[in-house]
Amino acid sequence: MPNELPSHAQVVIIGGGVIGCSVAYHLTKAGISDVALLERKSLTCGTTWAAAGLVVEMRGTRELTRMTGYGLDLYARLEAETGQTTGFTRSGSLLIATNQEREREYNRILSQSRTYGVEMERIGIDELKKLWPILHTEDITAAYYAPNDALVNPVDTTMALSIGARRGGAKICEETQVLDFNLDNGRIRGVKTNRGDIRCDVLVLCAGMWSRELARKLGLAIPLHAVEHMHFVTQPMEGIKKGMPILRDQDGHLYFREEVGGLLIGAIEPVAKPYGTKGIPENWSFDELSDDLDHLEPLMMNALHRGPALEQTDIRTFTTVPESFTIDNQYILGTAPLFENLYTATGMNTSGLMCAAGVGLKMAEWITKDRPQNDVWEIDVRRFYSWQNNRNYLRDRIVEMVGNAWANHWPYKQLTTARPVRRSALHDQLAELGACFGQLGGWERANWFAPKGVTPEYIYSWGRQNWFDYSAAEHMAVREGVGVYDMSSLANFVLEGRDALGVLQRLCANEIDIPIGKVVYTQMLNKAGGIEADLTITRLAQSKFFIVTGTPTSMRDFDRIARNIPEDAHAVLTDMTSAYAVLCVMGPKSRQLLSQLTLADLANEAFPFGTAQHIEFAYATPLAQRISFVGELGWEIYMPPDFAPAFFDTLLETGKDIGLKPVGFHAIDSLRLERGFRHWGADIGPDDTPFEAGLGFAVKLDKGDFVGREALLRKKQEGLRRKLVTFTVDDPEAMIYHDEPIYRNGNLISCNTHGSFSHLLGCPIGMGYLENPEGISDEWILAGEYEIEVEDQRVPAKVHLQGVYDPGGKRARLS
Repeated sequence: MPNELPSHAQVVIIGGGVIGCSVAYHLTKAGISDVALLERKSLTCGTTWAAAGLVVEMRGTRELTRMTGYGLDLYARLEAETGQTTGFTRSGSLLIATNQEREREYNRILSQSRTYGVEMERIGIDELKKLWPILHTEDITAAYYAPNDALVNPVDTTMALSIGARRGGAKICEETQVLDFNLDNGRIRGVKTNRGDIRCDVLVLCAGMWSRELARKLGLAIPLHAVEHMHFVTQPMEGIKKGMPILRDQDGHLYFREEVGGLLIGAIEPVAKPYGTKGIPENWSFDELSDDLDHLEPLMMNALHRGPALEQTDIRTFTTVPESFTIDNQYILGTAPLFENLYTATGMNTSGLMCAAGVGLKMAEWITKDRPQNDVWEIDVRRFYSWQNNRNYLRDRIVEMVGNAWANHWPYKQLTTARPVRRSALHDQLAELGACFGQLGGWERANWFAPKGVTPEYIYSWGRQNWFDYSAAEHMAVREGVGVYDMSSLANFVLEGRDALGVLQRLCANEIDIPIGKVVYTQMLNKAGGIEADLTITRLAQSKFFIVTGTPTSMRDFDRIARNIPEDAHAVLTDMTSAYAVLCVMGPKSRQLLSQLTLADLANEAFPFGTAQHIEFAYATPLAQRISFVGELGWEIYMPPDFAPAFFDTLLETGKDIGLKPVGFHAIDSLRLERGFRHWGADIGPDDTPFEAGLGFAVKLDKGDFVGREALLRKKQEGLRRKLVTFTVDDPEAMIYHDEPIYRNGNLISCNTHGSFSHLLGCPIGMGYLENPEGISDEWILAGEYEIEVEDQRVPAKVHLQGVYDPGGKRARLS
């Protein structure tokens, strides 16, 4: 029987929307035919059925764009493969700008489209009117056209994927509700349903807005929340014809597409209405919510403004349905932390149909190959903390996230809802000093400091923002004097036990069998030699190691270490982040300042770079590590949070005479780029080897076997074809942030991984990988002439093989 529930399947998928069906389809294409998809009611009955059917290729990152590009290719041929119509129409799409700052954003997107391989062009208003004759265009300043974008029918496309999955051997079981799970020591053994139990080797959660509550049964955080999403369809209109481009008026919070001779008009509400905080009804099936015309009215007025002919047109239908959004507007994919065989593919932010094909492909790669072919950290489930599943937090945050998807994506833009969550012990003192706080991982962090009389708030723009000069002063204080910054958001763990060293030696590329008190910088690699983690490890005792990593990667790195501790090993990993406040005192005068607070010898010979000691500072006895992420002499000081406020007051008072300055994270970023230090998730990641990233000094191939060693040996023998370098931009006003195209001798060759401003040199600065199929060399790199494209304009740039400041590292090591 087609709907018979098997007793076992190699892979069980929960959820029969377009995501679940795509995962099933792609698993069968990858050679796994023993797949069972469980749908609580009928396929597409949750939210898929009500999707608008837009497939827009250009996304916020290169890999997400590749995923949607793959979807366009698949949807174009899916009908021929399965015999099921999909309604695929290559309509193209339009973006319109109605103000200068939005136009600047779109010019940046236009530049990025070239590095992503997306066909996109700026068009004139006359051409826009030809494509959309009913538009009011007097307030439109610019328009952009992407010809390859498309429309599909959501239900038909999902059915085509399900047919393809069935032909590959998958079983699709409708009217099958998952009630609970069978767990055994971190492994899913099976699921309990209203029709009986089914055992499985792998479980994939694709349950859309039901995913959060299902995951709660497993103790897994899936921080998403449903909101009301509205669209309406008009009667046929003169001037509207099949195949017209999709139109997105993001300033008006609206999208338009042709629908049976009329218009389907959808709203991306700037202030969303949460739905289902306490859960989604179990019997939900093709249901709709009550229309809230008061909520929709401002957006309907925007629609009338953009298309005045709507005033003479009747509305055929209103549709209000829930859609799940995540707390950062990105999908939730990948290996669930601390589970051996649980995967997630959910939280699509009203883009499920758009991304479904790419999501299915990525999940098939994850399940069959342990990791996706290309890095997708921005959508990895392990970027979240467990506390972010708090329903109050989700309800409050989600109000902002819907509108944020289409708001101007300013550089350094801060979310305003569901704050504060986590404050360091020094928060109030930093506020008194004029801190303007941003948030990362729930932490309130001082990004810059406003002088007296200046309000510590952001005024956003695509050029130099209001805090630029204040951050420049902080930057130069570290270069020329001494600065202090609060890094209490740093994630830190302790791994201890007689097998702890063996675990770390196997995971890390650098030598971890170091003397007690030594700090080592290292990467953890995947089997292909790519960088999975970038961290420091301090040996506190013979069998005790202190591990420090970045705030965003806390869960990911903890999970990587934990799942690689053998079951019979004597090694315990503990998250110690909340146990420490962290103060960093950096700059050429840092020793002069700290020496006034201690009787200990801080001289280079007594306290060398890359070592750690417990030192008496004032009335505290913290762990002091002499390392630096800003390229200057300095110490990271770890102490219990209850000691930190008094120590900070003493530090500030003592530092008055030598010009101690509080420093924010924007300055830390510009300082580290000057020095040429890499940042995981921007400049380095799973697709980059240490040799390509210029981190070969942190690899010890002769220490014995470790994960990724064989791949690095092959890479070394074959020779490099790509290398990370630093760029400076000649034009001081051409601000660079990320993904700006880089040209060599007039040819597009790369893009900027991350950019900031070198206050020392007075110019923008960034990094990028250069690639030469015939082999990369310093001579080839330096022989080229370079430009970086900023807002659709190329500007000259200079290439640097190392950081532009103190490339040998003498300032931090030998001072």
